[in-house]
Amino acid sequence: MKRNTAILVMLLAMVACLCTADSETRPSTQNEKQFYSRAIQACLEASSSTGTTWEKIDESGHEQEELESIVVGAENAPMVHHYYVEWADQQKLEAANNEISAALAARVPESQKAAEQVDVKQLEDLAEQIAAAASAGNMAEVEKLNARAEEIAARNDEIFSETDREFRETVEKLAARDARAVIRIGINQFYQGFDAEPVKGTLADGTVFYRVENGRMYNDSWVEGTSYILLGSDWQPLHDESGFSMERQEKEGAPYTSIQTVVIAVEAEQKRAEAMLNSMKIKALKDLVKE
Repeated sequence: MKRNTAILVMLLAMVACLCTADSETRPSTQNEKQFYSRAIQACLEASSSTGTTWEKIDESGHEQEELESIVVGAENAPMVHHYYVEWADQQKLEAANNEISAALAARVPESQKAAEQVDVKQLEDLAEQIAAAASAGNMAEVEKLNARAEEIAARNDEIFSETDREFRETVEKLAARDARAVIRIGINQFYQGFDAEPVKGTLADGTVFYRVENGRMYNDSWVEGTSYILLGSDWQPLHDESGFSMERQEKEGAPYTSIQTVVIAVEAEQKRAEAMLNSMKIKALKDLVKE
């Protein structure tokens, strides 16, 4: 029940964020501006020393000017802030993409051969025959012709699905590994779900982290597993039919501008993620939850 409540709270928060553009806003108060200022400064300080020499390709949640206004009613729940930054080894990605392009180009004759096996003319003829039979009211013939068309369509799908599978396997095999790194920081995030059972680890300074190895293809790119640090007290692990997660209850009576939790997620190859966490100035984020 607690898990369902946490998920509902997250969904409501997401809906609120999505509706921000169309919702009534008001100027941020001084306390709210201070909340954002503290959160942004801590996120930037923490992520300023990751040890990576890769090119920074994306960043959000780092500009105070964007937070001069706030949605009316935001004061009814703990304020939330999200920071995101991503780096990439562009040379490795370009080399992998060139290799993928060459491999797929070599498979073009195979795909053309597969296409030649598809009898488009036969399907067009069947469509005309079905239309004629329907016009004549011969529903038995329509049913017969429809069955024939479905057989041909199923065979065509089988031909193309095999070609598509081979293309996808080629892309996954050659996609660059250990070429991207992402840091996500959630301020006042009270729930974290996991795609698989997290494995507990410890950083050099004793900070506990959790690793989930869920490397996968996404939008034709390889996405690495993720290492998490959950700051704040009383995080509770949950495991049910929906999977693994951790949640923390909001502190009753706490000012909505207070910071109760911080969730750090580093999406990168396992050793790189741990090295980045060890290099990060996590104390800047730990200090937030002490205030």
